[in-house]
Amino acid sequence: MISKIFIIGAKGDLVYSKTFFGANHQDTETIKFLTSINHVGKKVIGEPIRSLNFANFYYMYSQDEQDNLFIIASDIKDPEEEIRSKINLLKEEYYKQQTKFGKSGGNSIKIEDFDDFALNQIYVPPKILLVGEDGVGKSTIMNLFPGETILELDNDMNETLEKAVNLTDLKGITQVTIREINFQNLVERAKDYSSLLRTVNIICIVTNSGAGNLSRTMGSYNRLKDQVKKADFFILANFQDSRNSAFDPNKISESFGLTTFGFSATQKDSRENIYTIIKRMLEISIIEKFEKR
Repeated sequence: MISKIFIIGAKGDLVYSKTFFGANHQDTETIKFLTSINHVGKKVIGEPIRSLNFANFYYMYSQDEQDNLFIIASDIKDPEEEIRSKINLLKEEYYKQQTKFGKSGGNSIKIEDFDDFALNQIYVPPKILLVGEDGVGKSTIMNLFPGETILELDNDMNETLEKAVNLTDLKGITQVTIREINFQNLVERAKDYSSLLRTVNIICIVTNSGAGNLSRTMGSYNRLKDQVKKADFFILANFQDSRNSAFDPNKISESFGLTTFGFSATQKDSRENIYTIIKRMLEISIIEKFEKR
């Protein structure tokens, strides 16, 4: 996930910044540090810094001929090519606004317009992959969210069902993309779905909370988990209203070692509950991690 963007002028002045996640009270010190590192890189190595990696996140740089710096802070596990494409978009929009205002430097952009651009073009909504065997309730869960479900094809022509879901009362996240796919198909063709697995933020495993399904799901999870480097796994234990056959979510959590949410897609408050669960997954997987950095 992209957490911050900065545009720093040739003289080290902050032209624009946007924080999507995390605190921004140390941005002044951060900008001084990033600018200094880039200056040292040019002086010692003879060329500007392209990226700066830390344990959990990195800063990607791009410097133009006028020595303006364009920097994106992102999760360390985000694909470099995805972030590089975003930084190129950032530069293009900056140049468009420079031309529009007829200036060659300084704070010559309209902040409101640039905020709209950042939210619509730079910010990438989190992606949640809803996986499970046929019959565990994935489609019923997808239908709890309003809007049209779209058949999505990736670059390798692999199919997933996708829906854009708007969220409220969640810091920094106003929309999420939810995709549905058969778990066994995903495991068997993991290499074919490699681009999807590299970019998804959360993999939500849906089970029917029954013994047979849980056993097979455990096998699929063990086969897939080592091939996933970025996403966090959660379990949605559906059919919790089936008292005679459903295992308790706490027991499922202990068996898998994953945070598990009990759920029933057929109850009256299922829509409200699924929104609450989705928000909690996003808080754990994205917001709380960024706020600790």
